[in-house]
Amino acid sequence: MKNKQTVLIVDDVKENVDILVELLQEHDLVTALDGQTALQVIEDEDVDLILLDIMMPILNGFEVCKILKQNSKTSHIPIIFLSAKNESEDLQEGFKLGAVDYITKPFNPNELLSRVSTHLKLRSYEKDLEKRVEQELEKNKVKEQMIHQQVKQAALGELLMHIAHQWKQPLASLGSINLLCRTKIEQNIEITPDELLSKIEKSEDLISFMSDTVDTFKDFYKPSFKNKNFSITDSVYKVLNISEATLNYDNIKITLSSYETDETFGNENEFTQTIFSIINNARNIFKQRRTIEPELKIKIENQKISLSDNAGGVEQDIINDIFLPFVSTTNSSGLGLYIAKEILEKNSATISVLNDDEGAIFTIEFLTWLD
Repeated sequence: MKNKQTVLIVDDVKENVDILVELLQEHDLVTALDGQTALQVIEDEDVDLILLDIMMPILNGFEVCKILKQNSKTSHIPIIFLSAKNESEDLQEGFKLGAVDYITKPFNPNELLSRVSTHLKLRSYEKDLEKRVEQELEKNKVKEQMIHQQVKQAALGELLMHIAHQWKQPLASLGSINLLCRTKIEQNIEITPDELLSKIEKSEDLISFMSDTVDTFKDFYKPSFKNKNFSITDSVYKVLNISEATLNYDNIKITLSSYETDETFGNENEFTQTIFSIINNARNIFKQRRTIEPELKIKIENQKISLSDNAGGVEQDIINDIFLPFVSTTNSSGLGLYIAKEILEKNSATISVLNDDEGAIFTIEFLTWLD
């Protein structure tokens, strides 16, 4: 990191350059006797401020300024015009092109030093701000990566939990079949071929069901980047089919009413993930608050779906922040609703929440309507 700020002095009169070099010797100075050289110098130097003469041959100061301001790599460099041209239209033209100041020749040395010092300080503050913004952006980038990694881990945990609930009954049945066969063998009770075949077929059916369950979950969680017309009602049924065993295990009643007549355009796979997050959020709050006879009501209209529970609602002190990361009504990570909001906004949809007498109502509405 350089200790001194760099000032570029551009003037086609060498004597003027020498005077400015003498006055500004405490800074890191580079010089140019014409506009073309100045442009070449700026490509190689990290310039903090430019003192630019206007009346120069071939490429005058106004033209140099215009070129610099049109280039995103140099447009941020503050330019002070230093010229004998002192007509009001000259000053207006200089500021119009993007100069930060205009000093007329002959100049007062103290005035020039004061203005240079002011604009160098401003440039220093600006660069410091740019650095902080870059640091914050990098922090946010890392934070976003961590959030999405946590979401993936949470999704894996949810997947395993739902598979476990789906497999609970067939595993119990397989255990009973094996226990019956083992008991008969140990007690020398005859097992007829037909009976054994029946048990094998029953086991195969149960194993096939469990295998289908894995395939269903795999397809449900498979990333999809394709937007298309889809039925919100059908998508919700897919989620309920996946969650059925878990919801039954927790004695959660689901009431679904659909008045959908038109399809919605968007990413169906991503939409189902958001519904899954909201249902899972409700399931967690039911358990945490030990809700008696927990119920989730789902109402579907064209491009709109609302999910309401009877768990008492979202606390008023966090309801306005419920879709921010790490804000949660339960003991969870607080990332599910945050990611749901991100996904829905990407699909031209909004999500909101409000409380009624029984609990919370989450509403999703797509803003893109079909022609």
